[in-house]
Amino acid sequence: MPLAIDIAIAKTNKYASRESGDTVEIVERPGGGMSVIMADGQGSGRAAKALSMQITAKVTALLKEGVRDGASARAANDFLFAMRHGQVSATLDILSVDLKSQTVVITRNGDSACLVDVNGEIDVHFNGERPLGIYPRTRPWTTEIPIGPGLRVIVVSDGVIHAGSRAGAAQIDLAATASWMEPGSSAQAIADCVLASAIALDQGKPRDDMSVVALTLTEHQEAILVRRMRAEVPLP
Repeated sequence: MPLAIDIAIAKTNKYASRESGDTVEIVERPGGGMSVIMADGQGSGRAAKALSMQITAKVTALLKEGVRDGASARAANDFLFAMRHGQVSATLDILSVDLKSQTVVITRNGDSACLVDVNGEIDVHFNGERPLGIYPRTRPWTTEIPIGPGLRVIVVSDGVIHAGSRAGAAQIDLAATASWMEPGSSAQAIADCVLASAIALDQGKPRDDMSVVALTLTEHQEAILVRRMRAEVPLP
C-alpha cells in the first residue's frame, strides 16, 4: 500500500513580542520527498527572526541542490560562525522524508527534543549536538528510521521544552502527549495538541517562541495523486 506524507507546523511567538525568533520552512527534495527546516535564532524579536531566516535560507538552498542533511547543517554552522565570529548561536532541526534512501532522517543541533513513534513504540530524544555558530566544525546529531505506515515524528523548539519552567511546573511530557492522540490523528491535530499543552504550562503567556513540527506516514488509496499544502497565519 502506498504511503502519504502528512506534515504540519504549529507555532507562536513569545508573549508581548510581535516577532517570533523561530522560522520553519518546507522544501521538496530533488531526489524525492520533503524536508522541514526549523531554526531558532539566539534571543527573541526582530534580530532573532533575521538570524533564523538566514539559517533556513542557507539550508533550503543546499537541500534543493541535493546536499545531504548532515552536510547542510555543518555548512550552516560554518556560515554562522564566519559571519558572527562565534558570538551568536542558533539551533537547527531538519526533518526529512528521503525517498532515495527510503528513510525518515532527523538532523539536530540544539537543546530541544524530538519524539519518534513507530507503531506505538515511543522514543524521546533530548539534546542534539551543540547549537550552530559557537564552535568551528560543529556536527549535528542524526538518526534515520525506515519509512513505514504508522510512523509519527514530533520535533519541537526549546520554547516548548522549557514551557512552565519559570513557574516551577514539570517539563512537558512529549510521550504522554503523543499517547493521548489516536493512531490515525492528522499531523495538524498532533502539532496543535503539543503546542496547546506547552502554552498551558506557561499559563497562557508563552515565555519564549514556540514551534512544533509533526510528521505522520499513513497508507492511502488515491488513484490520482494530488498534493495539498495549507497555511493559516493570523495577523496581529
